[in-house]
Amino acid sequence: MYKHILVAHDLSREADIALRRAVQLARQHDARLSLLHVLEDHLPNAVQGSLRDAAQQHFGERLAQLGAEDCQLLLRKGRPAQQILEEMIDSRADLLAIGRHHHNAPELFIGTTLERVARHLGAPLLLVVGEQPDEPYREAAVALDFSLCACDALRKGSTLLPGEARLTALNVLELGGRLLSKGGSPADFLATQKELLGKLLEDELAGLAGRIPEVGLEVVRGALPKALDDAIADQRPQLLALGSHGRSLISQALLGSLALRYLQNPPCDLLLVK
Repeated sequence: MYKHILVAHDLSREADIALRRAVQLARQHDARLSLLHVLEDHLPNAVQGSLRDAAQQHFGERLAQLGAEDCQLLLRKGRPAQQILEEMIDSRADLLAIGRHHHNAPELFIGTTLERVARHLGAPLLLVVGEQPDEPYREAAVALDFSLCACDALRKGSTLLPGEARLTALNVLELGGRLLSKGGSPADFLATQKELLGKLLEDELAGLAGRIPEVGLEVVRGALPKALDDAIADQRPQLLALGSHGRSLISQALLGSLALRYLQNPPCDLLLVK
C-alpha cells in the first residue's frame, strides 16, 4: 500500500498529466499527496519572488480544480533532479510521479531531469504518459524474470492496481542453439519456464495484503527487447511495471538497458522499481 505520493511538476502539460494521475492514486490508496515545484536559483531575488508568488497561485487554483486542496505544495530552489531526490528522502515518500521529458528525440534523453532522477531514486518511479489519468488502471503488465528487481516490480505493480484490474506477467524465453542442443523441444522448454514462473508468481503474491488484481502469465519465445516490445503491443497495457536492472545486479546509479529503453520511449505509463 502506498502512503505518500510525491509528484514533481514543472508547469508543463506533461507534468499536469502526472499530477492528475497522482491525485487519482492518492484517492485510491487514501495516501498523502505532495506537489513539488523547483524554482530556478540563478535569477535575481525580485524575479524569484514573483515566480514563487505566481507558482503558488497557479498550483493553488489547479489543485482546487482537481479537488485536491489537501495536497501539500512544496516550492524549492535549486537543481530539479537534486531537489526531487532530496525531497523523496526527507518526506519519506514511497512513490514519485513524474511526467515525460519534453524532448521529442530519444537521443536527447540522457541528462534530463527524468534520467538523472531515475538513476539515483531508491523508491518506485511512476512515469505518466497516458492521456486518461483520472480513472484507475484496468490493464497492466509486468516484465518478469527470476531477478529480485523483477519480483519487486511484480509486487509494487500489484499493490498499485485496484482489485478489479488485470495484471499480465510477460516473460521472454531466449532459446539459443546451445540450450536446444542439450535435448528437448522448444515447447518443452516453454512449458517448464511457465511452470517455474507460475510457482514464482504464487510465492511472490501470497504475502501481499489486501485485494490484489487478477494476474495472468504469458511466456513468449524470442529475443529481448523485440519479443517484449511485441508482447506489450499485443497486450496494450495502460501500465508497465519493470525492474530497473533487468537480470543483473549492478550499481544503484546505473539503469538496465530495458529500463533506459522504456524511459526513452514509454509504450504506456511506466512503473520503474529498483
